[in-house]
Amino acid sequence: MAENKYVNKRQKLSKVWDHYTLNKEENKVQCLYCKIELAYHNSTSSMIQHLNRRHPLHAVSPSIAETSTSQRSMDSFVRPAQSCTVQEAAIFTESILNMLVTDMRPLSMVEDKGFREMISTFNPKYSLPSRTYFTQLMEKKHRDITEKLKAVLKQTECVALTTDIWTSVATEAYLGVTCHFLGEDWEMKSFSLTTMPLEERHTAANIADWLEETTAKFEIPLEKVKAVVHDNGANVVAAARILRERHGWASVRCAGHTLNLVVQRTLKNNKTIASFNPRGKHHYLDLKPEQWHISEELTRVLGPFEGATEFLSGEKYVTLSALPQLVQNLKKSTLTAEPETAPVKAFQDSAAEQITERWEGLYEFLPESGAPNPVLLAAALDPRFRKLKFLPAVEVLKVQTSIQSMALAARKDSKQTHVTVEKATATTSAPHTKGRSHQKSILGSSSSEDEDEGEDHDEDEQMSRAVQREVLEYFGEQPISKKENPLPWWRINQARYPTLAQLAKSFLGIPATSTPSERLFSAAGNIASKRRASLSAEHVDMLTFLHCNYKLL
Repeated sequence: MAENKYVNKRQKLSKVWDHYTLNKEENKVQCLYCKIELAYHNSTSSMIQHLNRRHPLHAVSPSIAETSTSQRSMDSFVRPAQSCTVQEAAIFTESILNMLVTDMRPLSMVEDKGFREMISTFNPKYSLPSRTYFTQLMEKKHRDITEKLKAVLKQTECVALTTDIWTSVATEAYLGVTCHFLGEDWEMKSFSLTTMPLEERHTAANIADWLEETTAKFEIPLEKVKAVVHDNGANVVAAARILRERHGWASVRCAGHTLNLVVQRTLKNNKTIASFNPRGKHHYLDLKPEQWHISEELTRVLGPFEGATEFLSGEKYVTLSALPQLVQNLKKSTLTAEPETAPVKAFQDSAAEQITERWEGLYEFLPESGAPNPVLLAAALDPRFRKLKFLPAVEVLKVQTSIQSMALAARKDSKQTHVTVEKATATTSAPHTKGRSHQKSILGSSSSEDEDEGEDHDEDEQMSRAVQREVLEYFGEQPISKKENPLPWWRINQARYPTLAQLAKSFLGIPATSTPSERLFSAAGNIASKRRASLSAEHVDMLTFLHCNYKLL
């Protein structure tokens, strides 16, 4: 009986009993969080150590748990507490997790002797949790950020995707997917969606299904996806074709990959320049004077290709709309170069031919619909290139006409959505009108309904004329400087051109390259390194997602 009183007294005095249940018959206690059982012999020391080690968010100070009220009062004056408060421990733990994610460090780092000693030096009162605990925190953080990203994407009108496939050092294949859009502030937004582990064959049908699964995971309606940007691989091109047929997603081939193919194919076909490449592990590059001269000339010819690739790979500014003008300038600069050596002259001519061949469809209209391709539409909706000087006058008129048709359709869709919402509201607030509707279907429409139809026709006419005026005024303006950013221009002028502004957001947010999804693999490569080759594919995906979306943390 005395023992029970002792236990009850300790339970009242010790905060540790808030986290355990006591089995008196077996002299054991059970943790409320992990359900592990510990031996109990009238001491709470092992219970406190377990909380500090496995559940630091619920850590309990020994001075509070083990001493009486009077003793605790005395200790508060003569010595500091021996552990962090719950709030302090949570802050330290969260900071360490963010460091691991931001700097792409392995979760096993928290078990390294040097790291533990460093943390102990910084704060001896803090008990560093285990790797298992940090893994659980990482998984929870992934769930939280996923929900935040879903909420962000719900506010967007449309998005563009980029995608690519990569193989890790552990020979595991992943599909990288990123999304891009223009926000309400007309700023470019980019987020990682997934580094999805792939276990099946990389067929066109499977790739199309995986991209659909990704949009479903983040609750992106299929009709909200405007385009998918991809490389020139036959399977990915075929997958993009499937998605275009299923959902109307535009297929945009990566301009950076295309530029690389132009240079690689041209170099490969030039035997003189190709012979400069060293072969063998211990082969030293020893060029002759004439070869050095060729290399210098070749460097000058390739300079614009490097600049174009770097520009098109950006994520913070508009790129797709600049592609036609950039390709035209690149071809012009290649042809106007005046090399002295025959090999570089041959390279110059071949490169110009490759540019024409690779981008022969850049200025063409889509065969299945007769509409301009997304690149032309983006250029027309960019106030820098709205005159489309790289096209014949007849083609410019066709693009402008297509944009007017798209603008009118967008205006009608917006009106229809507004009417549908009004009808739903009216039906909810006035259910008794159902009988009247039935009566009208029997007796026919009234004169007032005929008047309504006439009014609708007049509204459509007015809408059509308003859109026509908007389009004519927009294309009648002079282009802004090519050095200017078109997004601030649209932010200022969206009230003047409300319908075209809606279209501009759809097309100017599409990247010109799939570089963003390739950048995922730079992060994934650091995460799935040799030291962490045993990481599960799911954890590689989570860590890459958290690292790339740190702005949402």
